[in-house]
Amino acid sequence: MEIPVQAPGGAETRKPTAEAGPRNPHSPDSEWLAAERIAGSLGARISEIWIDVLTRHTNGDETMARRVYAVLNGVHLLGELWRDERIDEVHIQGTDVTVCGSDGVYPVPGFPSLAAARRAVEVFKAAGERMEAVVSRVGGAVVVSRRTGASPDADWLLAGGIITGDQLSQVALALQHMRAVTVTGPAARIVVRALASLVPAGSRVFLGAYATLPAGCVTAAGPMEADYVVGVRPGVVAEQMAAEAQVGALIANPETRIRAALRFAVSGQSVAPGKLTQLP
Repeated sequence: MEIPVQAPGGAETRKPTAEAGPRNPHSPDSEWLAAERIAGSLGARISEIWIDVLTRHTNGDETMARRVYAVLNGVHLLGELWRDERIDEVHIQGTDVTVCGSDGVYPVPGFPSLAAARRAVEVFKAAGERMEAVVSRVGGAVVVSRRTGASPDADWLLAGGIITGDQLSQVALALQHMRAVTVTGPAARIVVRALASLVPAGSRVFLGAYATLPAGCVTAAGPMEADYVVGVRPGVVAEQMAAEAQVGALIANPETRIRAALRFAVSGQSVAPGKLTQLP
């Protein structure tokens, strides 16, 4: 069908138009479908597109552009740290931040405000699956851990002379029988993270501070739901349960006087653990 249109000179022209007909008001708008296709084609490139745009506003400073982008999307400092594959875990207490990874355990400059820290934690909670992150609370601190970390394992301890073959066998046997193992000393957290590779696959693990989930295991929300407790000072309840053999445990620097099947001390600092010594 054509609709008459009055031309500027007064002559009538004909303008083609679509045939009028019934339209389903619930059908999607074709422009939204097109927008979805375009968005899908951009996919993972969207962050880089934003970085390119923001770099124009930071006088060509790409590092600053990435920080601006991290502030805009809420991940802030936590997002920047997460890009560093050497870091397995970020420990946030107020605005203070400590990281743990292949280079050891050390503090880094923290968040500029509590609001920024809280927002970053909430964004990571919401995007846990996509970020492959586990967010837990230990005491007054928030711990953000990688689901699959790059921590040293028990073989690394053995190769480095930190633990002997006999000690390693004792720890493995104690964990198989769901007994408690404790390690004390500044480097204890690194040793416990490495020994966590001995936790049997399929176990439910409650993670304390500076702990990563052992391969093949699942995260438990609390010690009451766990088969094992792993980490630094995981809390009085967790330590009491470990002392009563209600859960297996690998605990660094426990905060209570815990009865354990095996007690060790390790010399050295977290960046360079020394040798493991069994305590009576």
